Amino acid sequence: MIRHLSPSLPMTETSHPEDFQAEITRRYDAPMYRAMLEVYGDQIHPGFLNNDDRDIREAALRATARLAELARITAGTRVLETACGVGGTARFLAAECGATVVATNIARSQLAIAGEWTRDARGADRIRFEYADYHALPYADASFEVYWCQDSLLFSTERGRALAEAARVVRPGGTIAISDLVVVGTPAPAAAALLTAISAPGLWSAEDYRQGLEAAGFEAIVTEDWSRHVLPSFELIEAGIAAKRARLAAIASEADVEETLERYALWCRAARTGNLGWAALVGTRRAQS
Repeated sequence: MIRHLSPSLPMTETSHPEDFQAEITRRYDAPMYRAMLEVYGDQIHPGFLNNDDRDIREAALRATARLAELARITAGTRVLETACGVGGTARFLAAECGATVVATNIARSQLAIAGEWTRDARGADRIRFEYADYHALPYADASFEVYWCQDSLLFSTERGRALAEAARVVRPGGTIAISDLVVVGTPAPAAAALLTAISAPGLWSAEDYRQGLEAAGFEAIVTEDWSRHVLPSFELIEAGIAAKRARLAAIASEADVEETLERYALWCRAARTGNLGWAALVGTRRAQS
């Protein structure tokens, strides 16, 4: 998945989760996703921005590096990455940490780009890209030392199931490392409507994630609040889209670019309410009794 690039999608009580996921996949495979790589590069998530920072990719890499530090990923660590986008994180973990990475995605077009961009990358021999849905992973129990998912679970219609799958494929004593956009506090009705437009399945809070991880079988959970970076990141992305409008429209269409600008304006409005946050959580898989 490409994390928060997905447009708002309607979901009612009568909607089928599989239909929602199919629509998400269709949007990921659309031309506008490819166009947005001109803005994001290969790190498709918010970043740690300095006051004068104008490069969202470098800022996003700092967030990736921090999550890797929290997860204590070192040479030889076996990592399963879900919702891998175009492979930017997998390339970072292999090249900078020496990890061995299986990077998965539900969008085949993204997997194709990831393979192309990784062909000559440092550490490419330690990376494998595969199709997989994080709700039903095609891997044996206890296959990995680390499960990794950045800023993608907010689009899951069955988050508990996804976390249970994470626990299943991680060995006892292994690690889960996730970051995601989260709801902060108790939003007023207008703010709640903005958050629903961002994540139709509904945003979790950091505490919801902590409880979900514990229920799935993780313990010693460490949480970091990255919320202060959300609004500056979205404002920088919005500015990047506007600056590269003609280039993006040539890849997708003018209508697609306009819709995307409107969407990021919505994300910025949501962040300004103070109810849209960002959190990282790392936990240890409990030993099986």
